[in-house]
Amino acid sequence: MRQKYGQNFLIDNNIANNIVKSLNLKITDNVLEIGPGKGILTKLIHPKAKFLTCVDIDSSLVRELASYFSFNNIKNVKIINEDFLRYNLQTQDIIKFISNLPYNVGTAIIQKVLPLYNWSEAVFMLQKELVSRLTAKSGGKDYGYISIFTSYYAQSQVLFDVSPKCFKPRPKVISSVIKLKNKRPEKPDPLFFEFVKHAFSMRRKTILNALSSFKSLDKTQSLAIVDNLKIFPLLRPDKLEISDFLSLTTEIKKYTILRE
Repeated sequence: MRQKYGQNFLIDNNIANNIVKSLNLKITDNVLEIGPGKGILTKLIHPKAKFLTCVDIDSSLVRELASYFSFNNIKNVKIINEDFLRYNLQTQDIIKFISNLPYNVGTAIIQKVLPLYNWSEAVFMLQKELVSRLTAKSGGKDYGYISIFTSYYAQSQVLFDVSPKCFKPRPKVISSVIKLKNKRPEKPDPLFFEFVKHAFSMRRKTILNALSSFKSLDKTQSLAIVDNLKIFPLLRPDKLEISDFLSLTTEIKKYTILRE
């Protein structure tokens, strides 16, 4: 039967145990589980953590889980019926994230979680194709905006793949489990991600072309920028490292300030 929100529920207990084990939980940890579903991870997490908050958009699943924890008199779990993408996370505590993320909102959730300051580690199960993009290095076909976004905020490690047969209903794709550790970087200049996104929107063009079509920079200014940074102007964006994009942003900012 097709689920209301397109969920694919994990049913393999060995995989569930390996996912929870990957988060290296301590009894002092506060954990937030996104989309607990039927609770296969939830029931493994709460005995190992100080407090567990679960946020799920599906009201019927929330009622089932809340009933289970209430019946068993488990006090360190809070179930919240809300869309995580609209959830206002208000806590001073450092938390750990865990989730079997729905495929259709995986990228959006990653983009919400990573810039948050008050998390230490996260273990997410996602579509293998997306995990490849999150962890891709420069020069690879999967390298793009989301790769740079992820590497700016976090250290990432692909842990293991998960077969479709471990879910009900079975998805048509393989899943992968990824572990992220918060780098807690300085807040980037808004131009940084704006330019990265612009450059990869025309990834088959050169970095010189990307510069020349950004923030009204002309060809002379764009050539001066790449020359100053010793970046070959005919390179495509997917050949540049995150450090190159940060340096380019600094140079772009200079010309932007001059025009103000």
